[in-house]
Amino acid sequence: MSDTEDAVDPVHLRFEVMRELYQSQRDRREQIRSSVATPVSALAFTVFNLSTLATHYHLEYWSYPVNLAIGVLFFISVVLLLSGAAFIINLERGFIYVDPPYLKELIEAETKLREQGDKSEEAIAAQLQDMMSGSYDIVYRWYFAANEHAARDRTRGLHLILCSLGLIVVAFALLPFQQ
Repeated sequence: MSDTEDAVDPVHLRFEVMRELYQSQRDRREQIRSSVATPVSALAFTVFNLSTLATHYHLEYWSYPVNLAIGVLFFISVVLLLSGAAFIINLERGFIYVDPPYLKELIEAETKLREQGDKSEEAIAAQLQDMMSGSYDIVYRWYFAANEHAARDRTRGLHLILCSLGLIVVAFALLPFQQ
């Protein structure tokens, strides 16, 4: 077959499309993993600010309104921070690592196809490509679902951490007014 015939062959075209979709989701997984650095940095920065706030807070006067407000903001900030951290940790746990069949499995499948009867090399190759296309399709769908979930977890975690940081800023603004 010439290159132009390969380009319009539906079996080959389906194989190439599914392989590209699969590869794009694998690449997306790695992009999501590398983008976790932002929420982790925000997490570290927030923990530092919480510790600084704690050293300036007058716990002995907790019953005064401003001190109580700072304490409540501190507590809510800690809860938001821990919730955000849980999303970030869950993100890493949710990644999947699945690949299409290995060479050994492909050789076994080819052997079984040859044992089934008189088939030309082109027919066997087309069936193997169909099998690989199906494998890529299945793995692509798994990766797509896992990547969507991971991206949502990363965004939710970052939002919670940033909300925590915002509450800390408000608490710092109230510090001069505490008793």
